Parts: sequence; structure tokens; C-alpha cells
Amino acid sequence: MFGKLKDKLKSWVTKSKEDIEEKAEKVETPKEEKPKKEVKAKSKKQLEKELKKVKKEIKKEVSDAIEEKIKRAEEQDIPTVPEKFDNAIQGYKPDLDKIKKDGAEILSEKSAEEVKEVLEEKQGETAKDVSDRIDEIEEEAQEPEKKSFFSKVKSKFAYKITEEEFDNIFDDLEMLLLENNVALEVTEDIKSKLSKKLVDKEIKQEDLEKEIKSELKATLNEILIDPDNPLDIIKLKEKAGEPFVILFFGINGTGKTTTIAKLTNLLQKNKLSVVLAAADTFRAASIEQIQIHADKLKVPLIKHDYGSDPSAVGFDAIKYAKKNKIDVVLIDTAGRMHTKTNLLAEMEKIVRVTNPDLKIFVAESIAGNDATEQAKSFNEMIEVDGSILSKADIDEKGGTVISVSHTTHKPIFYLGTGQEYKDIQLFDKQKFINDLGLD
Repeated sequence: MFGKLKDKLKSWVTKSKEDIEEKAEKVETPKEEKPKKEVKAKSKKQLEKELKKVKKEIKKEVSDAIEEKIKRAEEQDIPTVPEKFDNAIQGYKPDLDKIKKDGAEILSEKSAEEVKEVLEEKQGETAKDVSDRIDEIEEEAQEPEKKSFFSKVKSKFAYKITEEEFDNIFDDLEMLLLENNVALEVTEDIKSKLSKKLVDKEIKQEDLEKEIKSELKATLNEILIDPDNPLDIIKLKEKAGEPFVILFFGINGTGKTTTIAKLTNLLQKNKLSVVLAAADTFRAASIEQIQIHADKLKVPLIKHDYGSDPSAVGFDAIKYAKKNKIDVVLIDTAGRMHTKTNLLAEMEKIVRVTNPDLKIFVAESIAGNDATEQAKSFNEMIEVDGSILSKADIDEKGGTVISVSHTTHKPIFYLGTGQEYKDIQLFDKQKFINDLGLD
């Protein structure tokens, strides 16, 4: 069962992993930068002394450069340096004051370490080159490292999924969930929960597929509820000497009466006595149908005429169970359409009169969104305690299990897995999730 959903989920996980990795492959891995030389801490006195020495060296270099430029300018008679007009010679000559001022401005108030490091690495440069180089060092130190998202990812062999990327990969998951009978509101909740788990979470590249599966599995774990075994609850009340009353609800054709018969068989195998109540006095042939099951299973059936009060049938069945020390009372009800308010109101009366220990909603696993809407209506009217889904053996999609559990916020108690009485099994949340291939 649920094979179709399993295959599609597997395909989605693989595709999501490949999509993200493909983007990562397109980004060139940044080259590793050489680590900067570590500078040992020095005392203030040492720094001042070294700074004085370095500035003296730079000053000499600047002075030499100025003299060289003046000499070259005079020889070539070209304005390669600042000039000023000399009235005495009625012409232009190098502006020594301007040149010296420019040279003085080159002397930077850099730290001794920065200046010395530059001089050691750049022997033979002019003072202007040295000053420019020092400025470059400062700019590099102040500018934050700029790496694209995937460059950072690839260099670390891990990356974070962005919100945009998550939306892209979830589009596919959303479609496959909707196609497999997961209701829209449930799909949106899955998206919200999954987004909180995956977006901006740093994931190692080799762990990507595992991480997506793991978080989707965790999300389903939050939505689905592990059921208590009804047999354990029944046996607790059995010790108190009171019959355990279960009321069944659901629309016509969902296998409700057959499910009651299957549960009767299961209870008998666990050495619990049962009485059935034919409280469906509305549908033609409903009493005859449950009578056939009662005869086959050899259990008593409490029934009234068609059109009689269903609550009275339930009340009499409980009275019979107490008198005859019967452990469990199973009450069948009319297959009311969830859209008919008057029939839903009638169910409220049955609940008040019988005061059941469990109210179980029965639907077909293959009904999809219809089952979800039915579950919502019944739960709003009478607040069911859990559900049983029939025909799970022919359900390849599996989405109804998720939707009904999410909509009612109650567990799935049992799954019907065939036509025989023995074909009913306790719902196992972990097995269901594992069957979807999320391990």
C-alpha cells in the first residue's frame, strides 16, 4: 500500500538534491588566499623607535626622488614636476616649495608594522609607491570578504538552502502531495514546518539527501499522532466491571458496518465479549446487514424497528451489556452525509445518551479530499477521538492518512486491509512513514 506516494517522494528527494548541487557546481571555487604574515606584538617604545627610523628612510627616499625629478626636469626642460614663473629669468622653473610639500604629504601616519612590512616586501619602490601600497593594505583590511553563496558553500563542502531555493524545490513536493490526496491546508502546513527546518540550515554536501528525508520525516512525525491501542484502554475499563462503549460514525458506503465486524473479531481474539447495537434505523437493509455479521461472529445484536430512535437502541445495548457482564458495546449509526445538519444534530443526541468511551470516524482511505472534509465536519460536530480508514490495501497514495489525522488532530486507530474479518491492523505511525521510503 501507499506505493505511489513512496515512489514520488523518493523521486522528489533525489531531484531536490540534484537541483541544489547543480547550482553549486556552476560556481567556481575561490582560490585560497595566502595567510597574512603574523606580526608579533611590540612595546610602545619599540614601535615609536621603529616608526621614527622608517619615516627617516622614507624621507630620504622622497628627498632623493625630488632631487632626481628636479635634475631630470632641468636637463630635459619639460614640465614633469610642478613649476612656477621666475621674473628674474622671465620663464618657468621647478617649484621646489611645491615639490617638497608634495613629498612631505607622502609621509603617512601609518603604524610602524605596516610601513616596515611594506618596505621589506617592496625594496626599490618609491615613497609614493610605498604610500599607495599602505593605503591598499588598509582598504583590504576594512573591506569584508565578498563571496557568492555557492562559493562559500563549495569552499566549505557545505551550504545553506535559501528561501528562494526552498520554494523552488517545494513546488514539486506540493504537486505530488496534492496529487496523492494530501489536502491543500495540510500541504501548506507541511511547507511551513519544513521551511523552518531547512531554510538557512548549513548542510554538508554528502548529507543533503539524508537531511531532506530526515526533516520531511520529522515533519510527518509532528502531523501524525501515535494512537494508543484501544485494546489496552478497553482492558483497563474491563477491570472496573463497566462495559466499554464505542460509537461509530461515517457516511454511507465507507465500510463502517464491515469495520465494526472486523473489530468485533479482533476483540474476541483478545478474549473480550461483545454486543452490537443496530442504531442505524434510517437506511434500508442496514439492520439485516449487521445481523449477518452478528450471526457469523456469534455475538448478540440489539435492534429496534426502522424509524425508531437510534439513541434508544444504544441505550438498550449498554443496559444489556451491564446486565450480562459483556465487555464491549459497539454501536453502528446511520451513514449520515456530513453536509446534512439535521442528521448531524441527531448524532449529538446519541452521544449525550450513550456517553461513549470512544467516538470513531470511519472513512475510505481512497476517498482523498472527500474523506478529509467528512472528518472535519464530524469532528466539529461531535469531536471524534480517532479514525479508522478502510480499503487501505488498495490505496497507493496514502495522503488521506496524513490529511485526516491533521484535520482532526486525532490519531488513526486502525487500517482496514482486506475483505476478511482478520484484515484490520493497528495503525503504526513509524511504519507508515518508513513505508514512504524516508529512511
